[in-house]
Amino acid sequence: MNSLFWSRMHGGATHFPIALIFAAALFDALGFFLRGRNREHQLSVVGYWLAILGALSSFGAVFSGLALSKWSIGGNGLVLRHHLFVWPAFALIVALGTWRALVGHETSRRGLAVYLCSLILGCVMIGVAGFFGGEMLLGR
Repeated sequence: MNSLFWSRMHGGATHFPIALIFAAALFDALGFFLRGRNREHQLSVVGYWLAILGALSSFGAVFSGLALSKWSIGGNGLVLRHHLFVWPAFALIVALGTWRALVGHETSRRGLAVYLCSLILGCVMIGVAGFFGGEMLLGR
């Protein structure tokens, strides 16, 4: 398949995990900070599913990105900068989604705090990777 196909596929596939992970961070943070048992539980359930779906959808983004880069996990210039943030973000997002799937909706307050800090770090890494990806797209 040609690179135009993979470029479009990657461009479309990356939006799902980005949106889902950022939304998971928002709903889990709201559930963490807004007290009230019923509201906290509802927000936690939404964050739970968003984190799992974000982790699952990240595989499509990674697969299409690898196909686009001709199966190179490194590169140079902007590709290297993009990959330096993509790979740790991917690993962290998959680990956090797996953790949420195994632990369930009910987590300890301390566990949720560590999870939220890690999720925010993942969002930052995804944001930086997306910036470098956009720079590649613009040809800078």
